[in-house]
Order: sequence, then C-alpha cells, then structure tokens
Amino acid sequence: MERNPDGPAGADYAFQAFEEHAALLHAVARSVLGDGGEAARVVEETRARWLAGQGDRSAGFPNALIGLVTVLALTRLRVAQANGEEHIGPWLPEPLRGEPDLQLAESVSAALSAVLGMLDRDERTVFLLHHGFGLAQADIAAVTGLTEEAVDVIDARARARVRCEVRPVRRNDGG
Repeated sequence: MERNPDGPAGADYAFQAFEEHAALLHAVARSVLGDGGEAARVVEETRARWLAGQGDRSAGFPNALIGLVTVLALTRLRVAQANGEEHIGPWLPEPLRGEPDLQLAESVSAALSAVLGMLDRDERTVFLLHHGFGLAQADIAAVTGLTEEAVDVIDARARARVRCEVRPVRRNDGG
C-alpha cells in the first residue's frame, strides 16, 4: 500500500516504505552489481538518500526506491569501469548453504551466470529489471535515463541474445 510521503508523518512513511522493500532493493542491487557486499553498501546509500528526501517519490514507494537503488548501482558500475575494473564481483550470489536442492540451485546459478555474462551492461540491466523484477519499460526508462524506445530495443536485443541456440559440439571420432 502506498502512502503520501508529503503527509504529516512523511518521514515515518518513508522509513516504513524503505524497510518494507529493503530485501527487494538488495536483490536489485545484487543483480546489477553481482556482489553482496557492494549491494549492501548501495542499499545503505539508498537508505540515507531516501530518508534525506532524495528520490522521485511521485512514482510510488516501490518504483521510486527501485529507481534510486538502480541508479546508484549503475553509478557504482560506471565508477568501477572508469577505474579499470572489469566488473565488481561474480554475477550471481555466493553458493547457497544448507539448501535441500543445492545441486539444482547451483546448476541454475551457473546457467544464469552464463546467460548474464553474454549481455552487456545495458542489456543486463534492462533484462533483469524487466524480466527478473517485472518493471514496465516506462519505469525502466525513467530509472536508467533511456528513452522507452531505447529500452524496447535493448530488451529485444537482450532477449534475442538469451534465446540464442547453442550449437552442438562436433566430435571428431574418425568416422
């Protein structure tokens, strides 16, 4: 349920909204950055900025928070790239511990890592926000500063790259 951030208890609403969506924000940041520690730092920066009144709250709390954390995560990636870093960390979380289906989870993680590794930064961002977190293309455009048309083109390109068929390995068995 969205609340009016400009009402008499706006700071309380902002804090409550952040707390309600903190896990989602961490998941978004981790998906963009690929590292839990960096994601936690970006989420803390998001919290500080959000509680200080930064961020476009007109979009509603979840979308505004997702927008703010995505912008901060993308900024962190750009800074890392400017400093010569390839990427901040592994593209997927560390292995799950104590999970009953650990082998399946690790297989899915490896597959998703391979898929995300095929995408460039913009494709990965649009793909994760749209297909992973269900954001509309208009919201992604607002968050990333791209036009809706550019988001549509990038999403189509990412989907096409994800759907590519793996060519079978030819065995040279002498026959």
